[in-house]
Amino acid sequence: MHLDREHTTAPADAGPGLRAKIYLTIAFALLVGVLFAYYSQQAKEQTTTRLTLMSQLNELDRRQQELDGEILHSGFFLFHNYDNIHAMLGGIGNTLQHIEALYARVSTGGASAVPKLLAEYHRSLAAKEELVYRFLTTNSMLKNSAMYVPGLSRRIMLEHPEISHHHHRLLTDLTSALYLAHNTMDPDLLAAMQTPLGKLAAMTVPPENQPLVQLHQAMLAHGQVFQDTLPTYNYLLNRTMDSSGAAILDQLLKALQAENQRWLNRLNLLSYIFFAAFLASVGLIILLLVKTERENQALNRMSQALHRAATRDQLTGLANRFAFDSDQGRCRHPLLLLINIDDFKHVNDLYGVRAGDYVLTELAAILRRQLPAQPWGRCYRLGGDDFGLLLDEADTTVQPQSLAQQVLAAVDQSEFNYRDQPIRINVSIGISRLRPLLETADLALNEVKKLRRGSFLIYQEELNLQERIADNLQVLENARRALSNDDVLVYYQPIVDNRTGKIVKFESLVRLRNPDGQVLSPVMFLDVVKESSLYPEFTRRMVDKTFADLADCRYGFSLNLSIADIVEQEVQDFIMAKIKAHPEIARRLTFEILESEGVENIALVQSFIERVKAAGCQIAIDDFGSGYSNFAHILQFKVDSIKIDATLIRNIHQDQQAQVLVRTIVDFCRQLGINTVAEFVHSEEVLQVVKELGIDYSQGYFLGKPAPHCS
Repeated sequence: MHLDREHTTAPADAGPGLRAKIYLTIAFALLVGVLFAYYSQQAKEQTTTRLTLMSQLNELDRRQQELDGEILHSGFFLFHNYDNIHAMLGGIGNTLQHIEALYARVSTGGASAVPKLLAEYHRSLAAKEELVYRFLTTNSMLKNSAMYVPGLSRRIMLEHPEISHHHHRLLTDLTSALYLAHNTMDPDLLAAMQTPLGKLAAMTVPPENQPLVQLHQAMLAHGQVFQDTLPTYNYLLNRTMDSSGAAILDQLLKALQAENQRWLNRLNLLSYIFFAAFLASVGLIILLLVKTERENQALNRMSQALHRAATRDQLTGLANRFAFDSDQGRCRHPLLLLINIDDFKHVNDLYGVRAGDYVLTELAAILRRQLPAQPWGRCYRLGGDDFGLLLDEADTTVQPQSLAQQVLAAVDQSEFNYRDQPIRINVSIGISRLRPLLETADLALNEVKKLRRGSFLIYQEELNLQERIADNLQVLENARRALSNDDVLVYYQPIVDNRTGKIVKFESLVRLRNPDGQVLSPVMFLDVVKESSLYPEFTRRMVDKTFADLADCRYGFSLNLSIADIVEQEVQDFIMAKIKAHPEIARRLTFEILESEGVENIALVQSFIERVKAAGCQIAIDDFGSGYSNFAHILQFKVDSIKIDATLIRNIHQDQQAQVLVRTIVDFCRQLGINTVAEFVHSEEVLQVVKELGIDYSQGYFLGKPAPHCS
């Protein structure tokens, strides 16, 4: 099985920006299509409405002409059906209402003369309707009189032959003048009626002849009515036949035709715009698709190059963790050697990061040479100073112990010369055949670190990975319950002045109470909690309870802070808020920062120290001397005191080398005006040596055990 081959990937898609442009263009084209369909439907409806409107206007004009003809007929024929005229007026009114309703559905797109002309025609129609009704009434009166006068004259002459020749002549003249005036409708001919009508009115009819009197009076009344009505009749007929309504209707037709033309022009313009937009969007889609294809080809080549870069460590050129995760799944019987440089942090701190990079690069070359010649293994840099050799035991007979000894020997025999400065390193190796491969190898590596660095160990089931995971989960569950039930406790251990033997301050120490009431020390839970999301809340709870307990206490006190606490912005803000709210307590507060933890963000830690020192707090370096102690931190952080680690103090009464190292630390601090504190003072003999070395303060079980109160 060959694990060191190149990988390929599927063609990459176009970038999100180009995809977004394509989607937007398609969406725009769809929108144009939808709008085009919508406006096409609207145009169809508008066209139908406008054609119907023009048809109704023509119908209105036709009805108007029919009405005028019917009125003329009624004026010239003796008997006429007025119901037709009333029906025609109603039809014209309904047609006008229909036209107004149709026009309300028309989109004008601007100012229009049509509504004004419709209103004007409406008023004209109402006036004409009133004139028509008056005309019909006058026409009826005139025709009745024109019919009755000749009839009454005939009856008088037939029924009363005794009348005089003069009387007879006047009746004939009146009838002739009436016929002539009625047929010509000329008011000027009414003068011919006045003479016979006046003479007949002046004529004396024998009162004893009542039938003749009645006929004579009736004839005179009808003749007078005809004479009085004919001028009004002519006036109403002329007004009714007036062409103003037709003129308004003609203006309406022209205005609507002009409006229709404008609408058609606008419709054509919109059609051109939509068509051009659609063509543009289609063209743009084609252009973007072509561009996408070209970019996909370029991205495909780039993706392959990036994949090679993503699966290789940039510093050493080895395969990285990503490649390892992929490769281990392909092994039938995987074997991993997890290799870690012992105390690599000290190389970086002492020689600098560039020297550390040089060591990593050289070690990578050494490890690569240790791989068997067969093409079935691969070397990885798994992160930091962790390296891995992955093999498939199904394809090799190499024994892991032999390979591990070979690696240890190769590293031990190598000397890393950086700028003519020799650097020696040792490595420890954890070996595993069991999945999860990296986790089990890491457990074996941790056991090597505890037992004997610079060697190797093969993971066995006896290391109890699952049991450790279960224990960790139980610790986290207990910690979560303790936070909920207020079972996170603060214990206080005194710090004694070596000159006076009196307590000068207390250190706040975290404890956790189990449901059964047992109080657990930090060694039983704190390392696990630090790796979880519960840790910031533990720190906040410690700060809160310590401030509450020491509000009325006259002693100073110290709180432990990890680098993780300082870089956690919410925790830092919580601490600063407490300090601001309790300035008198802050002046008695010392923050102990663990020296054994790596300080990667120097600027952030230094900023926090400056803020708390400005508020009156002091800074101490805790566990100083637990590993490689960076004296630069003491100067950089402007600390007020350092606490010398228990590994130097525990056997100081018997260890001359420890005494020399501690004396060096004390002298260094004394010259800088920094106080020193000895931790783990567990006996009278240790205390006596601590005092002789000039250490300022002591802390330990011999002087006082941690207790839930500061007294």
